[in-house]
Amino acid sequence: IEDVLSAMKLGAFHWRMLALVGGGYFAVCAEMMLFIFLSEPLSEEWGLSSLDYPWLPFCTGITSIIGGYISGVCSDKYGRQPPFVTGIVCLAVFGVASAFATSFPMFVILRCAVTVGIGAFEATGFVLLLEFLPRDHRGSIMVVVTLCGALGAVLVAGLAWVIPPDWSWRCLVAVCSAPAFVLLAAMWPLGRLSESPRFLMVKGRREEAVKVLNRIALQDYSDLACPEILPSPKNCLWQSQIADLFSPELRGRTLTFTMIWFLEATGYWGVTAYLPAYMSTQLGAHARLSLFSVFIGELPGILLAMLLVERGMLGRIRTLRFFSAMTAVSLLVFAAISHAAAQASMIILCYFSMVPIYSILNTYTPEA
Repeated sequence: IEDVLSAMKLGAFHWRMLALVGGGYFAVCAEMMLFIFLSEPLSEEWGLSSLDYPWLPFCTGITSIIGGYISGVCSDKYGRQPPFVTGIVCLAVFGVASAFATSFPMFVILRCAVTVGIGAFEATGFVLLLEFLPRDHRGSIMVVVTLCGALGAVLVAGLAWVIPPDWSWRCLVAVCSAPAFVLLAAMWPLGRLSESPRFLMVKGRREEAVKVLNRIALQDYSDLACPEILPSPKNCLWQSQIADLFSPELRGRTLTFTMIWFLEATGYWGVTAYLPAYMSTQLGAHARLSLFSVFIGELPGILLAMLLVERGMLGRIRTLRFFSAMTAVSLLVFAAISHAAAQASMIILCYFSMVPIYSILNTYTPEA
């Protein structure tokens, strides 16, 4: 499968898949960043204390883990398509429904349903796209997907800044569900999702895998490279279990990447949840305008990662080290200085280097 896909041209089929998965990540990040901007309006409407609102990110974080785990298991058993589409439907339906919540507990429950969809996308969306890509283009294309997510974050920050306060938070929540509806509507004109040929081969469905490869070759004007090299189902049928990730061959890799993911997520969400209040109280800046500017600062870093991540440049691991070191240094300098303009510069530098780490991890983890 690797050899056949890598012998094909990067063409129309791949761009359509990129549009679907990139659009999905745009919608996911638009929903995921909402909680940053809802603390003040929700507290005012429902009289929440400082210890009430954190139930929202706590509960939604737990359900995102649950949704990701269930979707990952289902994607290995039934295919990548069903959990991917289910995740986008959850984003759209429960995203707009949460705009009509009549109480804080109801809002938390509806947002938990949204984050089940977020977990489903994160468990399957990147893998679905990656399993169609030629190996020489994976890194840069996965960085493009991260760019789509960064644009989703910019959209939320921009909407939170420009939507008038008298339109209420419900308008913001409803508008942020729109990208998921647009994606669902675009699935038909962009062409139906194809199941991953790698998944089909692992399940012993060789004829279906060859049909998918033929469809890719037909749309991309490629000659199908040696379909006869694909083994028969009896030679490649393999049932995997999660315990296999902790086998002697994979244990070290699994634990290392788990630690890296945990530390990256802790750093990103720790800074992102802390930032609005700090920028408004300590730096005297308009919190929503400042976050919009910070999220804009992510874009050049993602473009730089697109150049560095391929094998001809730094590659996966050295690019990961480079951006991780830059993130750590920017946060340490931020903590050591007190000048407002310098602190703002360090925050932008932090996001410049921290967000591309996700694109590298989303590429290299499935590859490994």
